[in-house]
Amino acid sequence: HFLFILFPIAAMSQETKVKLTEKVYITFPEKPDVRNMQDIASVYSLRLADSTANFNVVVQNLGKNGLTEEQIETAQLEPAFWEQLESSFIAQLGNETKVLSKEKKNISGKDVLILELRTERNGKKMELKSYIFIDSLHSINIVHSKRAAGASVDLRDKFFNSLKIVE
Repeated sequence: HFLFILFPIAAMSQETKVKLTEKVYITFPEKPDVRNMQDIASVYSLRLADSTANFNVVVQNLGKNGLTEEQIETAQLEPAFWEQLESSFIAQLGNETKVLSKEKKNISGKDVLILELRTERNGKKMELKSYIFIDSLHSINIVHSKRAAGASVDLRDKFFNSLKIVE
């Protein structure tokens, strides 16, 4: 009898579409944990059960820093703005971090900074891929952390490709 009880649990890991802002959606491979920090930021995180990869999204409300939408729009035209977004993310990862590749891509009318990074945590090497962009007053950082060689590239690509930005 017990065998039957195990199957529904395995089937429960299902894709979960998350609304990050009014206009931005992404689909996690499973339901992520959500932490909200007093309107300043929301953090969505999922660690795969087999520990091969983590899927994270951080949505920060830049309006809380007293910035207006126009100021943020104007700032995006400056390369320094993107450099700051990049360097503050890398700073969080620690000084072992190396940038493997960096490109800017237009996705649904938004400039998106795409980073591939390598870092070390507690002596373990990790590869990260990140999409960083701005939606209205929000900065959004979508991150996939490859924690083991066996991490699924398909899952990673599906995660990034599920990004929907409504015009």
